[in-house]
Amino acid sequence: MKLLTSIIIFFMLAVISKSFSQDDSSEFWDEYWEPDSLAALSTSQPTIDILYGFGTPSFKDGVMTKNFATVNTAEMKLGFTRKRTDLFRQKAMGYKFTYFMISNLSTEWVPKSSIKNDLNSDSWRLGFGVSIGYGYNLGPTSDFVLYNSGNVFWSKYHFKDHPDSVQDEIILRTFDDGKFRFGQSFEAGLKGEIFSPLSLNVSYERIIIYPRFMTWYWAGSEVMRGAGKALVEYFTHKVIRASTGAGPIVNFILVNLYDYGAFELKKKYMDWPYMTAPPLIYDNFKFGLTFAF
Repeated sequence: MKLLTSIIIFFMLAVISKSFSQDDSSEFWDEYWEPDSLAALSTSQPTIDILYGFGTPSFKDGVMTKNFATVNTAEMKLGFTRKRTDLFRQKAMGYKFTYFMISNLSTEWVPKSSIKNDLNSDSWRLGFGVSIGYGYNLGPTSDFVLYNSGNVFWSKYHFKDHPDSVQDEIILRTFDDGKFRFGQSFEAGLKGEIFSPLSLNVSYERIIIYPRFMTWYWAGSEVMRGAGKALVEYFTHKVIRASTGAGPIVNFILVNLYDYGAFELKKKYMDWPYMTAPPLIYDNFKFGLTFAF
């Protein structure tokens, strides 16, 4: 298994390296700018993201016989935002938000009448992530950004119900065993700064929770996903250079569609294409306020 994964990783990296070496532009990675060193962060805007929303936990069809109740989501992100208005020496705006996150996904705030016979749940997660995107300057203190985020985190779950099905009970106890579980998510969002420092934010997030973290399977799966995403970003980079008007929209659509497709493949096997266990999935819709000082 380790040998196969190593061969796949080497092959994918070789393909990417060859593709990028054929381009004489050094601006492909400009959207990432300099690394997130303390010196770089000290020149960035301290940012607070406060989000609220709702989501639906689930497994792939057929894994469980009973459904989960809809959960409400409360989330806070603390980090640093950097914006560049001269990206590619044109009028495109680059956006990057590096953050620490804490969130609660629970049925505690959901009306009992809407839960009915579905399963109650409560979970906390702690992690970090990066949002990267492009946008438009609308004025001296206002802008509009379309972004894609990647998050990794540790979460702890509690399921308040005990289903009649033995199979369902075994699956739930895999996650509700008092231990923290590794998870990751991607997020597609829109953020509009009305006036400094206030922005409005709306986003969709797909979360997957791993019943077990298997290092080599996960590494092989993520390198393949990351390699494909890098090629998509390489293409959208070319589009943005050619058209700063359409580029941010094209990048938003293609990058997030790619991530959505990759996470769909993980619904059956958490480390697709390796035949591993199905993960717990959340589909979240969130909205909130951002304060970038």
